[in-house]
Amino acid sequence: MNRKEIEDKILRARIRLLLGQPFFGSLCLRLKFLPHDVPTMATDGQRILYNPAFVEGLRPEELEATLAHEVLHCVLGHHCRRGKRDAELWNRAADLAINPMLVANGFTLPAGALLDGAFAGLSAEEIYARLPQENTGPGGQSTDEQSAPGHGTANSAEAGAQAMPSADGGGGRSTQQPKLPAGKGDSRMPQPGGFGEVLDAGSAEGSPAPEAEKIRQAQEWNIAAEQAMRSSSGQGRHPAGLERLLSESRKPKRDWRALLRDFIAARTPSDYRWSPPNRRYIAAGLYLPSVERKGLGTVVVAVDTSGSIGRTELEQFAGELSAISEEAQPETIHVVYCDCAVQSVQQFAAGETMELQPKGGGGTDFRPVFGWVEEHRIEPACLIYLTDLCCSKYPEVPEYPVLWVTASRRTARFGETVRIEME
Repeated sequence: MNRKEIEDKILRARIRLLLGQPFFGSLCLRLKFLPHDVPTMATDGQRILYNPAFVEGLRPEELEATLAHEVLHCVLGHHCRRGKRDAELWNRAADLAINPMLVANGFTLPAGALLDGAFAGLSAEEIYARLPQENTGPGGQSTDEQSAPGHGTANSAEAGAQAMPSADGGGGRSTQQPKLPAGKGDSRMPQPGGFGEVLDAGSAEGSPAPEAEKIRQAQEWNIAAEQAMRSSSGQGRHPAGLERLLSESRKPKRDWRALLRDFIAARTPSDYRWSPPNRRYIAAGLYLPSVERKGLGTVVVAVDTSGSIGRTELEQFAGELSAISEEAQPETIHVVYCDCAVQSVQQFAAGETMELQPKGGGGTDFRPVFGWVEEHRIEPACLIYLTDLCCSKYPEVPEYPVLWVTASRRTARFGETVRIEME
């Protein structure tokens, strides 16, 4: 096929998508198309770069699925959420998150597409944490990226871009191609099971997008997706499995650290006293009592060691708990490591820096930790459980408050659930 025939093939696929799957079709109109030497297709949230040879080899229904695949990357903000994660592994995780949604909506994926029922309903971040990372270094960064400056933007389609396609939104022509920087995200060979990459968001000037720009682009896609959802529902073609994800994206997000501190503070005994007065109001001429906080009792911290909690989560969690311990002054902090049984226990005093040393790696069962508390006749002021919540084995609801800290979208059967977002 020549270039005109390839562009016509893409145009026909977009029209069929608009008529048969209006949610995906209308959002596809937001993206500009540009031929490129990427292995298959790739999107940065503003454009779809495509390899003409790849498009030529697809059947019409597979091309529609690939376009919808790229649209979902944008709807879910994958181009804005990679951070310092390994680009190749992030693409795999994002594909495993969205391909089941495409199948649920009746699309025919290209042969060998990444599908795994074990990851059903999980976000790209959750899947990334579970994928083997033998090719990456500490923190999920590739060893190449760690030694290279600017590794956080190594996969941006905008870095070094020399021209933008025409603004017609449908296969506009350009005399120059944008250049992808060298690195793992710039391989000329498609990865096994991959048929549509997601690249990092870029700014209009062609440089890597700063955080504020990524937030703006993600919000724009949220609004567009909500409008497309209402429009397609009005046509009786409601997309399956997306409403909950869009609803979650609209919820205001609170910092998990603040929620964790509030939970601990609410369990700390306190009283009022006049000496000294509350310094916050003295400047206004008001003499009000100050709050006197007394030491917190025993705190139990449970850590799920079934293999679902990574080092990054542990380090952030331990750092925050150490700071809170300095403030709340608990009598003792018992850290209980548990998979399907209690594997080990650490004990820390108030203000002591916590260095978590997990042991275990089997299945998951929440009951042993609560059994351990009862067996040792501990009456905790609260219990905090760091877990992915991938377990149905819960104990009876205890009398003491429980806070579940998780990186997943799941909610525990009892107590409070706080979602931790990795940096």
